[in-house]
Amino acid sequence: MTAQKRHYDELLAEHYSWMAGKPYAAVVAEQEALLRDLGIAAPGRCLDLGSGSGYQSLALAQMGASEVRALDTSAKLLAELEGRAAGYPITCHLADITAFDAVVAGPFDTIVCMGDTLPHLESRADVRRMLTAASAALAPGGHLILSWRDMARPPEGLDRFIPVRTSDERIMLCFVEDAGDGVMVHDLVFEKGPDSWSLAKSAYPKLKLPVDDIRSALAGHGLLVANPLTMRGMTVLAASRPLG
Repeated sequence: MTAQKRHYDELLAEHYSWMAGKPYAAVVAEQEALLRDLGIAAPGRCLDLGSGSGYQSLALAQMGASEVRALDTSAKLLAELEGRAAGYPITCHLADITAFDAVVAGPFDTIVCMGDTLPHLESRADVRRMLTAASAALAPGGHLILSWRDMARPPEGLDRFIPVRTSDERIMLCFVEDAGDGVMVHDLVFEKGPDSWSLAKSAYPKLKLPVDDIRSALAGHGLLVANPLTMRGMTVLAASRPLG
């Protein structure tokens, strides 16, 4: 088990949807608006890599996707997605997204890998492997949408301590530590019990992925790459497979 998967299984998956700080349906609506702004009009057959609890999967389904294949390594998050997917053409797969092509076959009209999934992979080689496979699985005229938090210049000093969300019963704090080619992310979750507060904690590595490296990799696979957007600290990159 990788450190990233252990982190989600033992800590983060339980708090994943709560971290958004707003109702699930509101996040889905935001993702639908973003995907439309990025040029997704008719999603067609879709692949969601690192789907988590399904914000993008549900958005694509509500946009009229004919099929959505959702892959993630967290059984807990996929169970949440399955509980919300009734009536939608969504199929969940508990699988390693770096080897998705051994689980689902292309071509796909829309492929998304969003929500900071890319830096959670174990190595840059895994990122290259996944981008190569995703590019090959993209149908002519199809779209590939990526989003991730660019930690090429990680925060320094007291800025390394990042409040995630606070409620009456729960407090989450993140601490980021520079680790050369990546960063170590330490998540602390305090929960209020009947008599006292408890602390759950875990740490995992994330990759530094400069946007120019990702753009170059996609262009190298023959995709047309749009200028990146920055939204709420996340880099969003859209690419497409030319027709013909």
